[in-house]
Amino acid sequence: MRKMVLGGLRQGLRALGRLLSTVPAGWLVVMGILALPIAILSIVVALVFFILVALLVVLALIFYLLVWRPVFGTRRRQGKVIEAEYTVKSDEDQ
Repeated sequence: MRKMVLGGLRQGLRALGRLLSTVPAGWLVVMGILALPIAILSIVVALVFFILVALLVVLALIFYLLVWRPVFGTRRRQGKVIEAEYTVKSDEDQ
């Protein structure tokens, strides 16, 4: 089993070496110099986006608690029905 895994790993490394040997080294350096800042910038943009989404969720929750909940809560309280029973005395009972 170990022989198979090591053999497959060696074959993969040889294939990678053959692939890299077809590309000029200068080109790899130039692409590395260009790709690294782009990758870092992409990560920063993604983090800022997620921070803004989290801030929007927090602000929406605060807005709900401070504005919508009291408005809809008072409407619900006003809509309560109070039932009462009463009797009317006739003129003869008085």
